[in-house]
Amino acid sequence: MKSVPPLQMDPDGLAAARVNYRGQLLAANPEGTQHFENLQDRLYQVLDLMKGEKPFQLYFNTGLMLVGTPLAGDEGFLLQWQPVTEAEVRLALFQAVARSVNSSLILEEIFDALGEVLGSFIPFEAGTIVILDDSQNTAKVVVSLLPQGQAEISGESNLFAGYDAMIDDLLRRPHSRLIASQNIRSVLVDNQTEQTLLVPLVSKGVMIGCIGLSGSNYQPTHLNLLEEVSEQLAVAVENARLYWQTQSQAGREFLINQITKSIRQSLQIEEILQTTVQEVGKVMGLSRCLIHYWGVEPDAFQYFEYVLPGINPVDNPDNAMLFERELFTRRSDSPHKYNPFILNDTRNFPDGRAYLHEAQVKSLAVFPILLQERNFVGTISLHQCDTFRAWLSEEIELLKAIAEHVAVALHQANLFQEKENQRKRLEDTIKELQQTQMQLIQSEKMAVLGQFVAGIAHEVNTPLGTLVSNDDTVQRCLEKIETDDPQAIKMKTTAIDLLKINRMASERIQEIVKNLRNFARLDESDLKQVNIHEGLDSTLLLIHSSLRGKIRIIKQYGNIPLIDCFPGLLNQVFMNLLINASHSIEQQGEITIETWLDEAQNQVHVAIKDTGKGISPEHLPRIFDPGFTTKGVGVGTGLGLALCYKIIEKHHGRIDVESTPGVGTAMTVILPIRQKPPQPDA
Repeated sequence: MKSVPPLQMDPDGLAAARVNYRGQLLAANPEGTQHFENLQDRLYQVLDLMKGEKPFQLYFNTGLMLVGTPLAGDEGFLLQWQPVTEAEVRLALFQAVARSVNSSLILEEIFDALGEVLGSFIPFEAGTIVILDDSQNTAKVVVSLLPQGQAEISGESNLFAGYDAMIDDLLRRPHSRLIASQNIRSVLVDNQTEQTLLVPLVSKGVMIGCIGLSGSNYQPTHLNLLEEVSEQLAVAVENARLYWQTQSQAGREFLINQITKSIRQSLQIEEILQTTVQEVGKVMGLSRCLIHYWGVEPDAFQYFEYVLPGINPVDNPDNAMLFERELFTRRSDSPHKYNPFILNDTRNFPDGRAYLHEAQVKSLAVFPILLQERNFVGTISLHQCDTFRAWLSEEIELLKAIAEHVAVALHQANLFQEKENQRKRLEDTIKELQQTQMQLIQSEKMAVLGQFVAGIAHEVNTPLGTLVSNDDTVQRCLEKIETDDPQAIKMKTTAIDLLKINRMASERIQEIVKNLRNFARLDESDLKQVNIHEGLDSTLLLIHSSLRGKIRIIKQYGNIPLIDCFPGLLNQVFMNLLINASHSIEQQGEITIETWLDEAQNQVHVAIKDTGKGISPEHLPRIFDPGFTTKGVGVGTGLGLALCYKIIEKHHGRIDVESTPGVGTAMTVILPIRQKPPQPDA
């Protein structure tokens, strides 16, 4: 090595050297030059520590400690080698590890801090920390330590302890060891190095993990130092695990609260199950969460799925349902038939290999949903596809509790649905009773009207016939009387004129009786071909007295053919519509009756339009409901329009309504020209 300038300072007589940030020696005393030459195998550590531009310490197994101090400006670092005892090294390591592992309850932060400390005391080229789950079957966390001190942490691993020779050996015999690295296949060992330090992490007599550091020139003191590190690290990991369990418990409580909240807020089965599958999948970090629900009905199969992004959904839900259902029905003779079905490694379950391989499931947990009386109505299925997973006892208990909550919710939802079905059946029964009531009222109205018309015909026609006959007789007699007396002739002429007036009055009475009979059509209860205009005219004649002086009737009759109908029933519709139109006009107004033919549809349209107060939008959808009326108490029964709707429905037609408050209403009756003949009973 070429000579270097002497160091211009005397730092307490210690071996010292000044270096730049590239690791080049700028100045040194003789002892410093010698120690710097011996530093070459760990110069990478020094350079990495210098990057932080902060004081640092680096320990050697030769009883020396390297202290680095940054100099002002860009002059680099002052390196000093100080002698230390083994006890001082142990104390320094203990303090440094204590600061690093006790500064946080988060495993990631603990390992990051520990990586920097280990590199200062124990030289290594590669290192690994493995933290096992509670079952000691699977690696829960795998940490890769780099020589520069950084830690690369993986929270997902498919590493099974029994499949790693060194981890399995440490589980069987949990004690520290120094081994040769060659020809050893383990995540803890780097085959490119000469030696590996292996130390178990033990907490409360149970191995919770292990550390492996690979390098060269290790001494027993290095193993002792790593053992002391492992004791503090085990305590820190256990504290972090308790913290994690507390957080997990909080997450579980949150999950149960969310599901319970959804149960309280909804009695819809679909909403309950969809909320459950989403919350369970997200909180537990699953690849998939499935719920199959077939209920108490054999054909009522429903399927809900949560899928982590990047994971494919299940291709065939029916196959998944049959597979999971079979898991429990297969236990038909077992007293534990409905215990959860747990598979940490699906490769050990040959019966379902085809389905599990197709669904790419590596770890599986299935929980039954049981209603009262142990009715098996569904399953909650957890899939881990990206890695193997050892299902923890608290996870299993959580899902059992959730399955019970879901079962209670489904029971309540089924009760609610049953009550809803009963309510709907009751509403249908009430509707049928109302329709029957309308038919009875209609029959009663028509019967009373028939009696009324029959009475008029009986009471009026007989004396009317006598009057007409007598008028004819008197007129003939008067015409035969011959006289030349002017006064007598005048009286004869007056009498004949009066008789003509009587005849006109009699004919009017006869027309009224005819219109009454035409309206009721008591002698035409069967389907007939009739002229709608005659029915409209006869109806107008009957209500003429209530319209006189208040409402003007405008007729706009089109050229329409005879139609098939029940005349009496159809006239009842026209009367109801005309009376309602007249009631909507409070002062003066008009009622327009318009008819036309729709040849394309073979239909006849009858529109009755008024200039009344109209119908409010909120009332419009209900005007045909039985019992609904906007009239005052004792004025309307709410059956008029409902009866009209029923009659037009019987004619296979419809009633269209258009109304604008303050402008008026148009009721359009649309009827087919020909009715289909009734089908004979089968």
